[in-house]
Amino acid sequence: MKTYKGKTVEDALQNACQDLGVTLDELNYEVTLETKTLFSKKAEISCWTIPMVQEYVENLVRRILTDMNFEVETVSYVQDGRIFCNINTSNNSILIGKAGVILRAINFIIKNAVSNTFKERIELSLDINGYKEERYKKVASMARRFGKTVLRTKADLKLDPMPADERKVMHQEIAKMKHLKTESKGEGKNRYMTISYVD
Repeated sequence: MKTYKGKTVEDALQNACQDLGVTLDELNYEVTLETKTLFSKKAEISCWTIPMVQEYVENLVRRILTDMNFEVETVSYVQDGRIFCNINTSNNSILIGKAGVILRAINFIIKNAVSNTFKERIELSLDINGYKEERYKKVASMARRFGKTVLRTKADLKLDPMPADERKVMHQEIAKMKHLKTESKGEGKNRYMTISYVD
């Protein structure tokens, strides 16, 4: 977050846009001070841009993993309003963990740090050497297979518990198939999905 001042909020916004080289549309801001007296006017804003968040995420990931004695490279990009950060290390499998459990923990830590720093929920996804992307392809393929089974048998299918991001992929894939509906049930790590046939 950066702070900019001016006589009015408009002045502070103009100063921020000029300094950061962005348009007003690209600036996320909060007015932190606005006073008007007979003799003076003063305004202050806190603001951030998506590139600032990208830089923060990359630096934080590198700092955490370097402190754990991992050598890391990070590349981030923005797509559909979401920041994607891909991490590559010489120990990818260790940082991914069994069924991606450590990668999910890293995602959780970074997302919370970003929310606390920028005071807003920002769409963010961390991956390690394309693991999640490959995993999502497998989950989508499983969803299509399960969907075909339910269409054939017309019987409800209860799936094993899975993480929220993988359930989301399942829901999206099944939604493309006619006469099927999905529902998530259960709590926490025991939350699972059912696929049902509907006329």
